[in-house]
Amino acid sequence: MAVSFAFEAVRERARTDGDACAVEDMADGSTLSYSALISRVEETADRLRSAGVGPEQPVAVLLGRSAETVVAMLAVLAVGGAYCPIDPASPPARLEALARRLGALVTISREGVTSSGGQKAPAAKPFSPAAPAYVLHTSGSTGVPKGVAMPYRGLDRLIRWQIADGEPGLRTLHFTATSFDVTFQEVLSTLATGGCLVIAPEETRRDSRALLDTIVNRRIQRLFLPYVALQLLAETSVRTGVVPDSLEHVVTAGERLLITPAIRDFFTALGDCRLDNHFGPTEAHLVTSLTLPGDPAAWPALPAIGTPVDGVVCRVLDDRLQDVPHGEVGELYVEGDCLARGYHRAPAATAERFVASPWGSGRMYRTGDLVRRSDDGTHHFVGRSDDQLKIRGFRVEPGEVEHALVGHPRVVAAAVGLREVLGGISVLVAYVQAEGPLSPREVIDHVRGLLPEYMIPSRVVAVESMPRTTSGKIDRAALAELPLPELTVEPAEDLPRLITDLWVRVLGHDDFAQDDDFFEVGGDSLLATWVVAELSQVIGRPVELSVLLDASTVEDLAAALGTDGPVTAAERHSSQIVTIRQGPSARSLYLVHPLGGELLGYRELARASQAPVRILGIGWAGKPPAFGLSLSEIAATHVEQLRTIQPDGPYLLAGWSFGGVLAYEIAQQLTAAGAAVDFLGLLDANPVIDPITGLPIARTPFLGLLEEVVARLDDRAGAGLEELTSGETWIQLMGTPVSEGASSDYLRAALDTARACMAAAAAYRPRPYAGPVHLFQASGSQSSGADAVRQAEAVAALRELCTGPFTVIPVPGDHWGIMRAEHVSRTAKELDAALERQGSAHNES
Repeated sequence: MAVSFAFEAVRERARTDGDACAVEDMADGSTLSYSALISRVEETADRLRSAGVGPEQPVAVLLGRSAETVVAMLAVLAVGGAYCPIDPASPPARLEALARRLGALVTISREGVTSSGGQKAPAAKPFSPAAPAYVLHTSGSTGVPKGVAMPYRGLDRLIRWQIADGEPGLRTLHFTATSFDVTFQEVLSTLATGGCLVIAPEETRRDSRALLDTIVNRRIQRLFLPYVALQLLAETSVRTGVVPDSLEHVVTAGERLLITPAIRDFFTALGDCRLDNHFGPTEAHLVTSLTLPGDPAAWPALPAIGTPVDGVVCRVLDDRLQDVPHGEVGELYVEGDCLARGYHRAPAATAERFVASPWGSGRMYRTGDLVRRSDDGTHHFVGRSDDQLKIRGFRVEPGEVEHALVGHPRVVAAAVGLREVLGGISVLVAYVQAEGPLSPREVIDHVRGLLPEYMIPSRVVAVESMPRTTSGKIDRAALAELPLPELTVEPAEDLPRLITDLWVRVLGHDDFAQDDDFFEVGGDSLLATWVVAELSQVIGRPVELSVLLDASTVEDLAAALGTDGPVTAAERHSSQIVTIRQGPSARSLYLVHPLGGELLGYRELARASQAPVRILGIGWAGKPPAFGLSLSEIAATHVEQLRTIQPDGPYLLAGWSFGGVLAYEIAQQLTAAGAAVDFLGLLDANPVIDPITGLPIARTPFLGLLEEVVARLDDRAGAGLEELTSGETWIQLMGTPVSEGASSDYLRAALDTARACMAAAAAYRPRPYAGPVHLFQASGSQSSGADAVRQAEAVAALRELCTGPFTVIPVPGDHWGIMRAEHVSRTAKELDAALERQGSAHNES
């Protein structure tokens, strides 16, 4: 009974055109006709049947790329078994691990078909299209290889599509590694359509000139190549002037395709040669395809990955498994007959990646690939969700930087990645293989004219040769182990130039003067975090964020950094007051820090405000407050610092979230000391009821959440910081976004500060306050009648506590939204109006 469409298609070719060349093995010069090929396949298949091999039984194949491997593949498919290629050159420990994971009792090697310990495989099960056709191993995150088991249904749909998509009878080079899934397209689609498979020896695969000569001399018509091999082939062709004019069809897969000048010139010289970009994980093989259209001169530098092929449903979803609108980035999930059964003998790993479809269509595979789908259904690859490169909040596609690097005439190959340096700061590193001496400065100068400043690598590491995996891909794990070159610390007199260069890289322009404010020329809280992170690394001592708030011009920052010792208050815990926005010094509005102790979240509010006041921030400097410190004690520290800046009232105070609760206590202490507090603004803050949950502050769940987060980080030695700071999680805990460049030390200190402040708030018992209070209430939180009732109850509880003038001012947005770009201008407008009214009332009195 026929079990494999692919095998039956090859056998049919033997019946109709048996004398045609099926296989040419360059290693030994042998050839096989279709009749000879099928004869050898059937002999091997008979031995497999005698050993008990059938459906659901893996066969380990320890052969390199050769005619014997082609025979073994077809023989295993003929009996309905699972073809499991293993590189015989693998280290012994890996061979042992793969064999153990497979549980294969039958092996095909140079010695022929052998059974483990002389055992015969158990009786075969009836054939089903769901039976595994092959098992290919991929690297596992735990170091244990994972075997992807692809059913016959998936393999057959792929080969049917490949046959329909291409021309029949093409001479095709067998280039890919036997453990790479593209091998099945090379071998089966060629033999199923009457083509000749030319098997390249290893030395040809690794030598671009030998590869070019092989294509010319063997009249190769079709190639399947990863991008790196295609780029090297194109460069060699362009450099030598040798054009392999027999080529009709090139398929690239396995790596991000870049259309470099060499590739454009190569395909222009070829004329009508077709270039396809194939995309898909091993767990689904091929899922999308794009044929690059028209003139190579018009091809985009970063081509799309195309549209789904037959048997594939692609979904672009968010983290709640909801469809992402066209044009937005989401994770790619794949459904359909393309899916693997899962990971061989690894049910837990299978359950993690192969998930139930909310649409009731069975299973989906979570690829981990981030894509964007355009209106015409074309998919564009963006990056990986798990190792995506991000610099100061910008997504950086490694391929784009690598494309710029290899454009240098002496750069042979390049790769980029993120590396952690001082204090967990992540920097972009370029790994460069060059012909002859090439200094890091030459590399940086080259790419500086091609890329935005945030894409410029901070380090350049020279490599003699680019490490590669067995499938020919760049071994990025090996690159990450290479030592980084030391930085040269700039002398103090060069600090202004160093800061200027850094601002240009961070801001993306040089349109500022030495006395321009960083935040007035395009800087924001994310970029500020990156500036101080890089400065800490370059000058070799920690720099706090508050330094940039207080010294926000190049000249002021250079003066601040020119002092001896750390630019930090890390050995003390105290209040620190910094200028957020200049204004008339006669009146100052003090904004009190939220949970994490930092003030950058107020920068947008201050920028939007038109009030004729100077806006200062009261932040927490240095070590986090000791856990168990009361809110009154934290407030007293701030009051002491406040009165050194402004000894007498009247004071204007405001704070968002926890900052409003702390401002309430600061106002209490100031009035108790006889000072006048003319203005107290609570920006969706309430010292009695948590405005988010509607629970009493003493019962807020946020303290428990922070305790859990800190404990989890302790257990994992900080490994969870990256996950915690992504998306909305950090904003909801701390109130402000965080830069990807923020050091782990800074993030942990902010968490410890938040934890201590939240504990203090939970234990706080506010006293009645007789001064004027303005409550700026987030009206966007009222998504239901119950929410409106909850907010009314919170206001009533606060009104009962405030015995003086009490004003409620609705502002659009939810608790966090009132401080963000979409609503902060309205919040600032209402704050300005309240300050003006309070100033008028003060003048009248």
